[in-house]
Amino acid sequence: MYTILKYLLGISFIITLSSCNKKQDVSMMQLKVMSFNIWLGGGKSIDATAEVFVNSGADIIGVQESSRDGKNTAAHLADSLGWHSYIYADSQTIISKYPIVDTSANRHGVKIQIDKNHFVWMFNIHLIYCPYEPYQLNGIEYCGGPILNTAEEAISSALATREADVNSNIADILEVRKEGYPIFLTGDFNEPSCLDWTARAVEAGLCKISVQWPSTKAFIDKGGMTDSYRFFYPDEVKKPGHTWTPLPESQTYREVLDRIDFVFFSGNGFKLANTQIVGESSSKSDIMFDNYPSDHRAVLSTFTLR
Repeated sequence: MYTILKYLLGISFIITLSSCNKKQDVSMMQLKVMSFNIWLGGGKSIDATAEVFVNSGADIIGVQESSRDGKNTAAHLADSLGWHSYIYADSQTIISKYPIVDTSANRHGVKIQIDKNHFVWMFNIHLIYCPYEPYQLNGIEYCGGPILNTAEEAISSALATREADVNSNIADILEVRKEGYPIFLTGDFNEPSCLDWTARAVEAGLCKISVQWPSTKAFIDKGGMTDSYRFFYPDEVKKPGHTWTPLPESQTYREVLDRIDFVFFSGNGFKLANTQIVGESSSKSDIMFDNYPSDHRAVLSTFTLR
């Protein structure tokens, strides 16, 4: 692994130099934010995970499932690349090319200094995976959860499972918003988007029933956040943006494909320039890696700061 990290560090240095040259025009500063569940601390390959970190071009990455065997892979790779890291929990780590200078009240988010004139707040969550309501709505037994039949049952289950974590993050987001800096939120929600499971999506066969999934809805309605992928691609039928899963379907049941990984944003003084799905070499990915290591595709959103 030392060899590939040394190689990637060289690439990272070149990218950083190029980025610095571009930043001489402060009116057109790009910032790339990625959400990446690396699958149990590095999935199929830690070296391949490092390659995605670097060659995706991401500046700040919200990493989920960041540890393996008691060692935080994301923080270790960040240190090897000369980046900065913040560990909230074994499964939640933020890594950044730029210095981390503060944390939010409940320690969910970090303040990152891009340069002397630019700061951003970054939050990263990994919501509870069990029960997983999309499986239960499709008659798939999973981790002991009951089979669900209605949208009301799915919403009730999701609230009981994830609402407390969502509200704690929203409290921090509302507090730091007073500073006026851009705010980003990444995460594996283990729950679909309220913007995806619509009547149109049901008609297209993308989901079983229409559900106003509560976690994304809370971040939008209560947290004032915007879902970067669905903002950039507003048609949930033409661009479903599935991040779950690049793995082959199970032989015992048909996988329920979905978009459960997100980059949200809010604030003034910047705009969304692009959003891309990062994954394996397939039509599902915009940025492709031959040896993609994870069971989740990542989401990379590019912002232009003024």
